[in-house]
Formats: sequence, C-alpha cells, structure tokens
Amino acid sequence: MTEQEMMANWMRNATPGEQHARMAKECGEWEVTMIERGKPMTGSAVTEMILDGRIQVQHFKMDYEGMPFVGFGMTGYDNFTQRYWFTWNDNMSTGLYSMWGKEQDGGKRIVFDGAMNSPGLNQRDVPCRHVYTFINDEEYTYEAWNFPGTPEERR
Repeated sequence: MTEQEMMANWMRNATPGEQHARMAKECGEWEVTMIERGKPMTGSAVTEMILDGRIQVQHFKMDYEGMPFVGFGMTGYDNFTQRYWFTWNDNMSTGLYSMWGKEQDGGKRIVFDGAMNSPGLNQRDVPCRHVYTFINDEEYTYEAWNFPGTPEERR
C-alpha cells in the first residue's frame, strides 16, 4: 500500500458522516424521566459534540433516592468498524464501561451490547444492553438493562 493510499484510508475513516450528523441533532438540554425498579425519577442531561463533530458527550444529573447522581458518557460512530461505541462513568462507581452498537430498523434504533461490573452485587462482567429508539427529531427513548446473576441464572 502506498503512502497516498494509507492517507486516503485514514482521511475517509476520520471524516464525520451521516451518523455523526445525527448525533449532533440530539445535542441540547434534555429533561429525563426514568423508571428503575418501578421507581420513577427525573433528571437532566446536556449533550454536545466535541472533536469537530466526531464525538457526542453527555452530562447527566439527577437525585437518586436522596443522593446526587452525576454521570458522564461519550458516544461515537467508528467509520472503520461501522459500529457505534458508548462509554460511561458516574459518581457511584470508580469504573468505566463501554459497549458497541449497531443500527436496526433502518436506523430507527441503535442497540448496544456489552458488559459492566456491578459492585453493589459484587459481580464482574454482567451482560448489559442499551437501546436508543428515535421517535422523532425531538424525542427518543433510552432503555438500559443489565442481566445480573450467574450464567446459569440468566438462562
């Protein structure tokens, strides 16, 4: 491969595309309503694009059963692997988890699969899934599941 071919590949894979433009449309200030273990909670999220439109950053805040909960996530689309990626950190853990996702239903959904540690349950590599479903340009749902227990218990 020539130097020019390598540079062309690099530039093609480094250039933001339609997936990045879509993430940019999601940026702004959001009111968040969530239900966890049957308990409704509210919070707020601010999303923005960084690195010249390549990465979406999420800043999340809420009151979690009387405790302040603050989270930070990043989402991107890797042109080379043609997959989305997602990372998350928050003040209720010292860890990081990440997942990879693919578009489904013609881009109306993005499904992320991965594993996370669950310190409260003292379990490592708990399978998890996150699903974004886009309702319109101003509304989407975000669902997150984790599947704790042993592999035998998850069957």
